[in-house]
Amino acid sequence: MPSPDLPSDQSGYAVVDLETTGLRPTDTILQMAVVLTDVTGRITRQWSTHVRPPRFMSTDLGPRHIHGIGRRHLLFAPRLNRAMHTLAELTAGRIVVAHNAPFDTRFLRTAADKVGIPLGWAGVLCTLDLSRRLDPNRHKNHRLTSLCEDYGIRLDQAHDALHDARATAELLPHLLREHAIVSIDQTRDYFVS
Repeated sequence: MPSPDLPSDQSGYAVVDLETTGLRPTDTILQMAVVLTDVTGRITRQWSTHVRPPRFMSTDLGPRHIHGIGRRHLLFAPRLNRAMHTLAELTAGRIVVAHNAPFDTRFLRTAADKVGIPLGWAGVLCTLDLSRRLDPNRHKNHRLTSLCEDYGIRLDQAHDALHDARATAELLPHLLREHAIVSIDQTRDYFVS
């Protein structure tokens, strides 16, 4: 696993997205995705998995009309412990990015604590926050689907973790450019919790 102390310039960004059974961080993660980019925003690797809930048959899968995840998707999926190991390895030493990052990172930190896996992130950026800062009077809609339309980014399967993470990864360079952020060190002023 890369050292979390590595300069983030050598690692780049790790764009994450989750699909869950609900909105509370104690709800169950059903799908997770990571899209790795270099410091220029070029996608270098992507990974996603469904996550099998601990009580597979009795777990309420939540808003299936939104995420589309059924039991057949989860039957042979890895359990949370294995999925979190992979996610932690992929994101270590990188700046983690998500659209509405506090939502995703609360779930990931809760899950990491639950299975005893440390997360060695270099920081957290939120594309929703970056977009809203460009529009302080809220004249625009800042949902991921709306921003993808605005920037000409293809998002065919919204609410699929990999598709959303990939779209967010493609959105990130546009937002960084509009904020005149040209080095990864400048992102520190935009970190969120």
